[in-house]
Amino acid sequence: MLQHVNTVLIGTEAPASYTTADALTEGQIALFDQNRAIVKDAAGAKAASSLYIGVCEGKEDVYNEAGTKSTKSVIRFSMPIMKGSKPNMVFSEYVAAAEDKIVITATNVTPEVGHRYVLRLVYNDIYEAPGQFTHTYEVIAKSTNATDLITAFKNKINKHKEARVVATSGAAVLTLNAKEMPYNEGIMLDSNYSQVSVEAFMWKTIPSGLLSNVMYPIANLTIAKTQGTPGKGNPKIVRDRENAALGYRGITHRANGIYPYIAPELKADLSATYDTLSIEWDNKYLSDDNQYIKTTPLACELYVNAGELDDSAFMTALKAFVEVA
Repeated sequence: MLQHVNTVLIGTEAPASYTTADALTEGQIALFDQNRAIVKDAAGAKAASSLYIGVCEGKEDVYNEAGTKSTKSVIRFSMPIMKGSKPNMVFSEYVAAAEDKIVITATNVTPEVGHRYVLRLVYNDIYEAPGQFTHTYEVIAKSTNATDLITAFKNKINKHKEARVVATSGAAVLTLNAKEMPYNEGIMLDSNYSQVSVEAFMWKTIPSGLLSNVMYPIANLTIAKTQGTPGKGNPKIVRDRENAALGYRGITHRANGIYPYIAPELKADLSATYDTLSIEWDNKYLSDDNQYIKTTPLACELYVNAGELDDSAFMTALKAFVEVA
């Protein structure tokens, strides 16, 4: 369980250089000192007593006492990272998601005519019954050709409307690719991103035998699985993280069916890919119940379009601050 007060920030660009906060455009990220003045370089970061990470979320018009209009940047800030808070920073470049893949090789298998061959797919991603939800496919061998047997399995799986994998075959090799789970792209997220998790088992039985349900191993059959991964910087997961963090901004009733649904627009772009920067630190504070200094754990997750953070002025300045903090 997350024990940190967590801020999720989503940006599109890390500028090559900085001038003022009002010069930032929507989606640009920057560092700010204890006075929330923009930090331009590593020297400025080292001189700061605390640092904020900020993302420009747009522009707004403001008026002074004389009625003169000016345009200001709207900045979403992280919690302050105090000098001496021992920040820990982890940067991860984008890694694409991949689904489970299973390859069943029957090249050296000689099917026995009349025997029943069974392929069982066991799914571990069903929350209510992990490992207990299965699909089973059966084929009676009609020839000693392994390609015919594999093709029959492929046809059965692909004909099954509720199948959670897609089957392809060739030269007595059956390949099963897990389907991508549907994702709610509406304003209300009622479920988080998830993936199909599947295992495959295969055996044969002898229908005409005395013990027709006895499971016999299939000689020379191999089953190899490539584990799927959600990747890093997956935009759907970024959107889930942004949605989960709305509670820290007072948006607590996110899926209760009450309309109109009032919430800020989510910034995550499902067509983008993101690099990830996670920072954890412990700020000091004087508690109300005694005179001792305590610490509170804080965290910030920053997601920026892939390739923007590498060797950027933002990262150079942030690393400089972390070194002295």
